[in-house]
Amino acid sequence: MKKRGKILRDTSAGAGLLMIEGKQMPFTLEGMWQSEHAPRIGMTVEVQFDDSDAITSLQPVPDTQLAREQSEAALNAARAKGGELASGIVARVGMPTLIGLAMLAAAWFVLNTVAVNVGPGFRTGLSFWKLLGALNSPAGALAGLNGASDGAGIYGLFTVLALLAPAAPQFWQDRRAHLGALMPLLWMLLVAFIAYQSIGDAVSASRGAAASFGGAQAAEMIASMQQNMMREAMRAISLGLGFYLAVATSLYFAVTGAIRYMAARA
Repeated sequence: MKKRGKILRDTSAGAGLLMIEGKQMPFTLEGMWQSEHAPRIGMTVEVQFDDSDAITSLQPVPDTQLAREQSEAALNAARAKGGELASGIVARVGMPTLIGLAMLAAAWFVLNTVAVNVGPGFRTGLSFWKLLGALNSPAGALAGLNGASDGAGIYGLFTVLALLAPAAPQFWQDRRAHLGALMPLLWMLLVAFIAYQSIGDAVSASRGAAASFGGAQAAEMIASMQQNMMREAMRAISLGLGFYLAVATSLYFAVTGAIRYMAARA
């Protein structure tokens, strides 16, 4: 039988002394110590016992093995703590809500909301987050097609708040908290409205500039050109998986939130 122990006294002045499971036991070098290195105080050793619980041999445990065992113990403890934390979150928030939040996060931040056919053999996509960056900085819209982004700014803050809103009932004990589940859908609709308004404002501004320099005829020419450009742009743009997943998840949150709000109200 093997056990771990720690040396309390070395053999420089007689018999050594071990501490094994709270019990002190003497040992000697002759016939017991199995190492080329002398025992030292504080050394961890592996002790072999016979059937009568007498020490038959002992040898030091390498520092590398001790470090590995300590690392594994710390990792196992962290995993256990993480498991407890995850279980607590699941119990508090609920698995359906967590799955929905994960799906919505993937739809907004990872998957493409729109796909753009830039040219022959070249097709790229933009996530909802990158589209927000284009709204925040219209000059950086072309950079967004190449994967760069100037940041979503205030739109990004509201996006994060809208993403977390469906979990509000778990932290705010009020029936109105259930209305937070409507926030993802309302935020997407608001972003679509803002984008539409931005395009409309840009078109009006260009028409006004053309009218001021070339009169009504120039304004009509610019309007015709813009209509053709918009028509071609719409042909080049298609909706991506992120759009459909975001709409489906947002509708799920909105419906369940409204139902729970009405149930709490009753």
